[in-house]
Amino acid sequence: MLYCERCQVLSRDGKTCPLCGSRKLRPVCPDDPVLLLTVGEDEAIRITAAFKESSVPCLARSSGSGGYISIILGRSRCSDVRIFIPFNKIEHAKEILIGIGFLKTGKESEKKADSGEQDGKVPMSRCKRIAVKIISVILFFFLIWGVVILSDWVITRLKGLFY
Repeated sequence: MLYCERCQVLSRDGKTCPLCGSRKLRPVCPDDPVLLLTVGEDEAIRITAAFKESSVPCLARSSGSGGYISIILGRSRCSDVRIFIPFNKIEHAKEILIGIGFLKTGKESEKKADSGEQDGKVPMSRCKRIAVKIISVILFFFLIWGVVILSDWVITRLKGLFY
């Protein structure tokens, strides 16, 4: 398996990093920290506690926004937490996650696949993510433009009442 040092993620296709799209991959070493999963803060507390109980070294890092909210509220409830573990502990970590009920066993997922249910999200490609961001920015500008036009119209009407 190949490893992206920047994102600390394993590449499934062996050509590019699934997060940043980089082609600068190298073979993974047993002690390299690998992104195991990204979860909410409540689940992260439960998972890291189970790892510490089983003496599996792990590192939990907040991702995305939530820095200011954690300053104001003391703890961020809206940011995701990325959990990293050494590459050589992945199988043991999966067993722990199955043991605490966070992951389903192979038999349960086969039953779900046979019944036609799908709960996994399909990750977007890099091009789709960029397109969604561009469209979001354009829509945001239209929203701001609409608010400015509407507020200008309301102020003009209010001025008309007083003159």
